[in-house]
Amino acid sequence: MKVIGQALMDGALVVLPLGAVALLVLGIVHRLQAMADPLSSTYVHPALVAVLLLLLLCALVGVLVRSATGRHARRLLETGLLECIPGYRLARAFAAEGPLMGPGGGQNGRSLRPALAQIEEGLCPALVMDEFADGRLMVFVPGSPAPMSGAIYIFTPEKVELLDVPLMPFLRGISSWGLGLREMIEAEAARRR
Repeated sequence: MKVIGQALMDGALVVLPLGAVALLVLGIVHRLQAMADPLSSTYVHPALVAVLLLLLLCALVGVLVRSATGRHARRLLETGLLECIPGYRLARAFAAEGPLMGPGGGQNGRSLRPALAQIEEGLCPALVMDEFADGRLMVFVPGSPAPMSGAIYIFTPEKVELLDVPLMPFLRGISSWGLGLREMIEAEAARRR
């Protein structure tokens, strides 16, 4: 029963945010479609005009956010509201928006770094989440097949081998009970030679 409860919780943590985003986008498109109805002619469907208006709105907000005033407002919004939402920093790190690791965002400017962490007699697929001032690393060791749950460890750098592999395929390998990780790790080792 406990395993079923954990599986339900892991699934809900993935499905509910995605569903909320989908409903939000559909709501915005529906409202824009209602606004676009008078603008559309007999040759253009209101839904098409609504999607074009949504793209235009996204582009306009993107330009505003990249301006100096927009960056300042974004920082205020993030620190005052968004970082209070559980999972926001992790989602931002997956999108490679902001550094989770030190001022430079980790080696090669990446926020989350795939790695192999030495635990007991073996190596575990892991993600380096943060770096302490003294060089120690905060490492998340994801579970399989649910990589969004796992354990957090603090290791010295010699117990962690950073990998230069793409993050999403690495996570897909973990969620697939390790299938595909061997090839990725062997290709990384061959590149280093």
